[in-house]
Amino acid sequence: MDALDIELQHLLTTPTLANQMLTALASSLQSEDPFEALTLDTLNATLDAIAYVLTDGVPAVVAMEATERAARALPTIHPGETADTYALRVLTIARGL
Repeated sequence: MDALDIELQHLLTTPTLANQMLTALASSLQSEDPFEALTLDTLNATLDAIAYVLTDGVPAVVAMEATERAARALPTIHPGETADTYALRVLTIARGL
């Protein structure tokens, strides 16, 4: 196996940056108050913080595209939905990115 094969194998098995963001987002949301309804402000702030950490050192265009892809994949928050319940839906979506 040459270096190109190894790099290709790595690319094919490594989750995308958007997938990593959604997985981290779900994990973070699961630590929120299990009885409090999720708000768009909380969701946006959490995603922004995760994107900031995960894209540190990544070219700006790559960071922006990954963050936008993750944000576009997010489902609408159902009225009264808790962060934990929403996180489960996000994990399902992350598997497809």
